[in-house]
Amino acid sequence: MKSTILLTAGLFLGAALHAQTAPCFSLNASNNNATRVFSAKSSAGPNSWALRWTPSQVLVAQAMTIYTHSRYRDNFHSLEIWSDDSAKKVPLARIGGGTWVMPKGTPSGWYGTNFDRPIVLNKGRTYWLVWVEGGWSGIPSDFSSIKTLPLMRRVGNGAWQASSQAWGFKFRLFCSLLDQKTVSPIGKSCSGSTKAKPTTFTTQPPSIGNTRFRIEGTGVPSGAVSFLILGGKKNFQPVSLGTAAPGCWLNTDLVLLLLGKSGTGNQQANLRVGAANHVFFPLPVPADRNLVGAYLGVQIAVHDVKSKNPLPIVFTNGLRITLF
Repeated sequence: MKSTILLTAGLFLGAALHAQTAPCFSLNASNNNATRVFSAKSSAGPNSWALRWTPSQVLVAQAMTIYTHSRYRDNFHSLEIWSDDSAKKVPLARIGGGTWVMPKGTPSGWYGTNFDRPIVLNKGRTYWLVWVEGGWSGIPSDFSSIKTLPLMRRVGNGAWQASSQAWGFKFRLFCSLLDQKTVSPIGKSCSGSTKAKPTTFTTQPPSIGNTRFRIEGTGVPSGAVSFLILGGKKNFQPVSLGTAAPGCWLNTDLVLLLLGKSGTGNQQANLRVGAANHVFFPLPVPADRNLVGAYLGVQIAVHDVKSKNPLPIVFTNGLRITLF
């Protein structure tokens, strides 16, 4: 669910630019040639699209993006990796994944999420790359491509159905957390009672005048009070929270704290309800050229009601952000 704030001129100036990390594997990702076809919305639940894939090398996947859009409705999207039922050649069980938000009007582009745990992909073993979306989303496929993957689909919790049409699936797999040219992850996150690894990321560039800019968290407890920690000290070094929250770190200084709540719905939920294990905080950037070079540190903290720690909160990694 969301909490809104307007970035102000109080941001600190001066920070080195960061180059975007290259994917450790990608397919059909050298261009933006995608079909204009979009998915149908079903009253039976979200669509799940599964692509069968066998890596040729060992990878430790931490994030993934696809080429899509959500022009016609507010939508949440998830990317997951599933194991393979080798006998039936269908997806067997979810290994890990993550969720991000795509509000109505989101144009075509590369969007995605961190995973809720690092996923070891073994050379020569078959997996399923699963995209879950609410409907009316741009299909991430280049149908003119010769690099295609076998496709299956299900609606809601129904049975997987094979498709006669393979997809030239347009995806990028990352062996690091998502970043951008002026957005870099900092510090560690800590697992809570769910054992998932919560992380913070953004799918939007922090550019001047970008009203869609937002901070997102995935792998967090659902339906929980959430906080966005905002800082302004660009050289802040992570601080352990010690016995109060073992394994947790404060990854930015605290100048301002925003209140929100993590979601409880599926990928068809409205923005007010939000998606389970996900939270987002809109931070529209004013169209003020005086903010170019301004620095912002962010981190998400979410109440974990089942935690037995003295401080029952899970903390994500932080992000160091420079406006451009």
